[in-house]
Amino acid sequence: MNAITGMTGLAMADTEAAEVLARDGDAFAVRLEGREAPARRAFSCLVEPEPGDIVLLGRAGSVRYILAVLERPGAAPMRLALPDGATLAADGGRLNLSAGTLVMEAETTQLATKALGVTARKADANLGRASLVAEAIESLAERIIGRFRRSYRFIEESEQLRARDIDQRASGHLHLRGETANLQAGVLVKLHGSQIHLG
Repeated sequence: MNAITGMTGLAMADTEAAEVLARDGDAFAVRLEGREAPARRAFSCLVEPEPGDIVLLGRAGSVRYILAVLERPGAAPMRLALPDGATLAADGGRLNLSAGTLVMEAETTQLATKALGVTARKADANLGRASLVAEAIESLAERIIGRFRRSYRFIEESEQLRARDIDQRASGHLHLRGETANLQAGVLVKLHGSQIHLG
């Protein structure tokens, strides 16, 4: 893969090809005309060279720089090495990432946007702890199933539930309590138990 390297203020000699022998950070050892020589990766060479790669060298003074990786004989994947604080920008335009599988790994991830749209046929999330703060939440679904060990809801004002049929069951104790309780039925109210206490 070629890279365009600007060397402002530096007089570049003729470029030459070499083979990478070893790498130690940004310092490399290359085989050049049958002998070993040191080289550094140019700032604009984003592809990280690996031992065995055929690279293009340029010289500025006494320092040789790897300008581009010309060929990789092995099957090692390409790795783009960006410096700390690097930015991919499409100012005022659009940036597209396209892949059969997209994998993102990071110690910390931050996302800030004015509008977010996500479309997926299936979504799986494994979270250790999740916190959500929102001004308003609206959900529309054909079916919702939740399985919890414990569930707590604290509502400061009012809660409304409207459904055609409601079925609530407790294998243990069911406790309904309110300062005022109002139970109405248009056809039938039925209470059944081995003991019923009123009052």
